[in-house]
Amino acid sequence: MLLPKFSYVKAASLGEASRLLAAGDRKTCLAAGGTELLPRMKYGLVRPEKVISLKGVAAAAPERAADGSIRLDALMTLSAAAASSLIQAHAPVLAAAAAAVGSSEIRNMATLGGNLCQESRCLYYNQPHDFQFTMPCFKRGGDCCYFIPEGKKCRAVYMADTAPAFICLGAEVHIVGPRGVRRIPLEGLYRNDPLQPLTLSAGEILSGILIPARPAHRAEAFAKFSWRPGFEFSAVSVAAVLNLAEDRQTCRHARIAAGSLAAAPLRSPKAEAALKDKRLSTEAIAAAADQAAREIRPVPHHGYTRAYLRECHRVQVRRVLSTAMRPFAKT
Repeated sequence: MLLPKFSYVKAASLGEASRLLAAGDRKTCLAAGGTELLPRMKYGLVRPEKVISLKGVAAAAPERAADGSIRLDALMTLSAAAASSLIQAHAPVLAAAAAAVGSSEIRNMATLGGNLCQESRCLYYNQPHDFQFTMPCFKRGGDCCYFIPEGKKCRAVYMADTAPAFICLGAEVHIVGPRGVRRIPLEGLYRNDPLQPLTLSAGEILSGILIPARPAHRAEAFAKFSWRPGFEFSAVSVAAVLNLAEDRQTCRHARIAAGSLAAAPLRSPKAEAALKDKRLSTEAIAAAADQAAREIRPVPHHGYTRAYLRECHRVQVRRVLSTAMRPFAKT
């Protein structure tokens, strides 16, 4: 498959890229690592006349502030994030999530910002359309869904692995745009709308991510299930972060988030509440995993049924909670 013709502009700064992006129209696209954009262009899903590249903008190294928070450049590659000693020490759940994305070739090119700003995906949409479809689906401007023919809306899912980890860490994103810089909780980046997944306005670019300071006692873990790791997007990815009491066995606050189940990352608030002020025994973890499975309504995708995804989510939640608490197990 060949790329269509387009003009290529290498921006010297995020400000310049923002201005160029705002001045363009829907025929203008932004590229960081290009690991998502270029395949979509080859498949004919998007045909930009101009691609604004961020390859001319150097990524800053991770930085720890005096208050213990960590600032990450959105242009940091996933491989760099996975290998960072600072991230491994203060946010190992993020290092694990970054390491789980695709293959090493993908991780060497893909950026944190690009991973967070992924388009929603569908088994039928994310492939060439020259021979197998007669009418455009919702994502192509039509009024049908090939995956769920009786459906009245798009069923594409959001599949970035780092988003659940960032959400569990309580991360904040910094956004550069024509009107300056704004900051929002990372969860506020997503609309839960497959046709318009992000809340970014015209010309806005994700510039950085801020992770709050790590508390004294915290347990965290990430898990991803895929039939062919490195070759396929996840069926389910789950992250969990537990703030522990002094005894390191009691949960003071929990965050559980999952990807690849809907048009945005999903939290499990009832499961989180079930763990609050509870001793994290095997029984408590199993009960929280059961609750997490009950409170979600996953979107079937890529051959996985809703029932399968719900059970897979239950298993992965139990797994990440158990893995997170393993370093604190009493011998």
